[in-house]
Amino acid sequence: MPTKNMRRFVAIPFIREKSHHITVLASLAGRPARFIVDTGAGGTILDSKAVTQYKLKLSSASRKVGGVGSAAMRMSYVAKHDLALLGLDLSDTKLLTLDLSHVNAGLKSAKIEPVVGVLGADVLWRCHAVIDYDRGLVLLSARP
Repeated sequence: MPTKNMRRFVAIPFIREKSHHITVLASLAGRPARFIVDTGAGGTILDSKAVTQYKLKLSSASRKVGGVGSAAMRMSYVAKHDLALLGLDLSDTKLLTLDLSHVNAGLKSAKIEPVVGVLGADVLWRCHAVIDYDRGLVLLSARP
């Protein structure tokens, strides 16, 4: 018997790339946008080049961040966006910008399509993500 605490999940197909990264197709500014799913990334990142490509604006706020093996750096926020995954509204997600040219260069050398960003643990945690490798799905709660 269903209870009022049951979550509804959205099943988002992913591609397991030759590099073993998993990517999902999102929507940003009404256009398709490929993201790497990264459970180890603390935040969701948008390639700084995509800000112009998708005609987004940066906020005046920024924050200092660092990752494994990298020095701390200042990153800007996207002021307003409409990021969505299969109709799941992620517009309240703080999108940080970072130059991902090194990521896309690695993907290109493996003959893999570039990405515009990284879907990080902030979204995965908040949406109670389940990654089903056998079925090729990322399940995200529609009621975070």
